[in-house]
Amino acid sequence: MSLVGRGRIAKWSREQIDKLTTPELRALLDNARRLKETEVAEVCNSILDARPRGHPPAPRRKAVRK
Repeated sequence: MSLVGRGRIAKWSREQIDKLTTPELRALLDNARRLKETEVAEVCNSILDARPRGHPPAPRRKAVRK
């Protein structure tokens, strides 16, 4: 699956994206969302979902004391 970029976005294949470290992959995902590159963002999300610590943990709610 070859993803064709627009403008300044380079061509990304799933294999190239999979070689990135998790922090690099998160940065690519943020940039893809910001630039509205949905195909790249979808691939990043699917790879992050497959990694054990791909997505950061959900924020915890603070306990309310009475």
